[in-house]
Amino acid sequence: MSNQEKIEQLEAYKFRERFILDDWEDRELVPSSNSTIERMHKEVERFTDFLINQLAANVSNLQTQVQLYFNGWDNEYFSQDETEYIVEIEYEAMRIAGINIDKLMI
Repeated sequence: MSNQEKIEQLEAYKFRERFILDDWEDRELVPSSNSTIERMHKEVERFTDFLINQLAANVSNLQTQVQLYFNGWDNEYFSQDETEYIVEIEYEAMRIAGINIDKLMI
């Protein structure tokens, strides 16, 4: 798949509905506050925009750039459960972009 095709898929991915009540229940978690869920949405959008920008720039080391993104990610606002939930949601974006998730340290 070309970078342009990946970008188009990521643009569609970015605005999908996420963090809905049923998903929290499936994870056996108490839903976070509305403001926290909104921040979680923004975090997914920010990461997706990062991937789109990297693909548009045709970086040769996308895997490394994603690792550096997570190394610098300030996720102190989120609980451990919220952080894990965000990252699991972002797995789909990483797959679209061609990232080897198993090689990331998050």
